[in-house]
Amino acid sequence: MKTLSHGKKALIFFIVLTFMGAFAAPGMAAAAKIYKMKGKIIAVDLDYNTVVVDVPIGKKKIFRVAGPLSPDAVLKKGGGKASLSDFHEGEWVTVEWEHTDKGHIVKMLVAK
Repeated sequence: MKTLSHGKKALIFFIVLTFMGAFAAPGMAAAAKIYKMKGKIIAVDLDYNTVVVDVPIGKKKIFRVAGPLSPDAVLKKGGGKASLSDFHEGEWVTVEWEHTDKGHIVKMLVAK
């Protein structure tokens, strides 16, 4: 029986990994990264079902999360269910969101 050299084994291993990656990549791309941050609401628009939250990053920087609520968004205030109309400018919240090709989509908004 003929054995493969170390170089040929490495090449075959690389080809197998590349082949497996080709099938795994589409599924991995479909999984969205969800971010979770704490910030202050600076705007709520009930007509468009959107919220804008400024998240302090460092001493002088602000990251702005702005976008519509997802259809399955979780809204909580004081430990119970809430609606977007329960949230107000100046209120500190935890916001969970994802970035899409259309912008931010708010998945969760929670205030104490």
